[in-house]
Parts: sequence; C-alpha cells; structure tokens
Amino acid sequence: LQGQQFADAYKAVNPQMMLPALVIDGAPPLFQSLAILEYLDETHPQPPLLPKDPRDRARVRGLALIAVADGHPLVVPRIRGFLEKELHIDEAGRNRWLQHWTLKALEAYEGHLAAGRETGRFCHGDTPTIADICLVSQVFGANFFNCNTSRLATVEEWAEPNRKGI
Repeated sequence: LQGQQFADAYKAVNPQMMLPALVIDGAPPLFQSLAILEYLDETHPQPPLLPKDPRDRARVRGLALIAVADGHPLVVPRIRGFLEKELHIDEAGRNRWLQHWTLKALEAYEGHLAAGRETGRFCHGDTPTIADICLVSQVFGANFFNCNTSRLATVEEWAEPNRKGI
C-alpha cells in the first residue's frame, strides 16, 4: 500500500512492478500469483492445492481465475492510482469502482459455489485449493473496501470461519 513495488529496486525483481514475486535461492524471480501457487503445488505437493482429476483441476483453476484475472486486477494500487491521478475520479467515485468490481468477482464465486455439487467445506471439496487461496484475496478486498456481502450466502459461509485471520 505504500508503493514500494514501484521503486527501482523492486523493478529489478519484477519489471511489471506488481506483487507478488517469489525469489528462491538466487534463481530468477517467479511472478504472477497463479504461477507462483502452481509452482508451490508442484514443488511442495502435500497438501495438494490442485485436485488430481483433470475436470476438477479445471474447475479449481476457473474459480481461481475469477479472482486472479477478473476481480483483483481491477482494484490493485496501480489502478486506484490511475483512477485518482489520471482520470481525477474523486474518492467516492473510486470507492464505488472498487466495490463494484470486488463484488462482481464475489458474485461470480457465489454463483459457482452455490450451484456446484463439487463445493464442499471449501471451494472444491473438503480441503483447501488454489481457489480458496484466491478467494481469500477477494474477501479481504471486500472487507477493505467496505463491501456489503450479506447477500452472498455461500461466500459468507465460507468466509466466516476464515475471517478471524483476515
């Protein structure tokens, strides 16, 4: 939030100047959250973050992409800064933007989780997956941007036991 990702030192780590980046043992940095999550799943397979079945894996990736590709990118600091500094959108307008796109992603999660017979205690089954990790960022954003999520019953049910850590 303080903009350290825009400093020259971080630009040397990730020229896109976005978070996250993962540097391990002096190897070239890994970047983009989903790529990092899949790397961690492949190098530390217990517990698995992706199901073994290809169809189940595709569902989990699809759920994760709701947050990673459609929701989160629209509310990150560089977008908030652009809305404010370049488009001169006031704080109230910017906050409506942030709430709108955060809720759109959560509504999509809600639709899939509520209708999905594969949904269990977690987004897919009864163990956490990449989809759950990505949903955390959306729930955190909803809290941060003061979104009303009360009509998203399945997301709320998922989030409640996890909210203490957010």
